[in-house]
Amino acid sequence: MFEIFLGHLVGDYLLQNEEMAINKSKYNLIGWIYCLIHCILYTIAVCTIMWNFNPYWVTAVFLSHFLIDKFGIAEWYLANIKGRSLKKYVDPYGNLDEIIYIPKPKVEINRYDALQGGFTAVVYTLTDNTMHLLLMWFAYQIIF
Repeated sequence: MFEIFLGHLVGDYLLQNEEMAINKSKYNLIGWIYCLIHCILYTIAVCTIMWNFNPYWVTAVFLSHFLIDKFGIAEWYLANIKGRSLKKYVDPYGNLDEIIYIPKPKVEINRYDALQGGFTAVVYTLTDNTMHLLLMWFAYQIIF
């Protein structure tokens, strides 16, 4: 089971670049392409580290990762179940898919907001990782 965790870390952190991370959940052609590339690399990492290329396992790894990343299930869970949203913290105007310019007001930084943003990022990361690892663990239990 350690191999699942290690493969997840390699696939989600070492093999995913910034463009993939930013664009994979967008609903345009580029978003679909980035998500597919990321999930293929992720699946290769997990299956190679586990040295397990069973077709059912490969499919389970790919689909479980694709569904969570493409449809933003971790973000949805945080926003609707936990009452916290990374996207709303980063862009309270809801324009993440558009290129916009919002002039920043010249005010002092609210340390609580900075702490809240950092904590939200950590909670999002842990939620996303937990969902990926849980789905793969369940799939592994069913397949093997």
